[in-house]
Amino acid sequence: MFGQSLLLGTGIGGISTGIYAAFTDNKHDNRDRKNEYISIFTIILIVTTILLYVFHSSSQVLSVPEPVNLNGGGGISSLVSGGKPPF
Repeated sequence: MFGQSLLLGTGIGGISTGIYAAFTDNKHDNRDRKNEYISIFTIILIVTTILLYVFHSSSQVLSVPEPVNLNGGGGISSLVSGGKPPF
């Protein structure tokens, strides 16, 4: 699970850094911006991986399967069709 979050974070970090490099590229600026790109990639990688890991693991714990209505009730639950609000 953490490996998948790390892989997705690497992809998101790479794409985001590439977009940043494309937008901030200046032909007249002769500075070496490799350290800047590495730091931006690292920050995006860490934050994205942590967020993906936290929310991916919590969504699996909190998901509640919906009951399947085999009688063909039209998809409306009995609470809503009975005139009561669903909350």
